[in-house]
Amino acid sequence: MLTVTPGAVKTINAIVEDSKKQGEPIRVFFAGFSCSGPAYMMAFDKKKEDDVELDVDGFKIIYEKDLEDELKEAIVDSVDTPEGPGVVVRVKSGGDSACGSCAGCH
Repeated sequence: MLTVTPGAVKTINAIVEDSKKQGEPIRVFFAGFSCSGPAYMMAFDKKKEDDVELDVDGFKIIYEKDLEDELKEAIVDSVDTPEGPGVVVRVKSGGDSACGSCAGCH
C-alpha cells in the first residue's frame, strides 16, 4: 500500500490549508516515463467511482485501481527545493538506480 511519510503529511497539510481545495482529495497519477522508470505526480482532483481512497492525517489520497500494483511499495515523501517544500512519489523501478542512456537529467 502507498505509504506517506510524516514529513510529507506535514507538507501536504500545509499545502491543503493554504489552498482553496480543502476537503478535495489529492490524486496520485502516472505522469509518463523518465530515465529511472515510471514517474508519478500528485494533484487535487475529484474522486471517481473505481478509485482507491486512503485517509491520511487530515486529507485523502486517491488513485486509479489499475495503479494499485505499481503503487503498493511507493512512498510519498517530503522534499526541499529552491522553490520551497514539496512532495515526491518514489517508486521502486525494478532495475538498478543508475540512469539510462538519455542525457536529459543533467
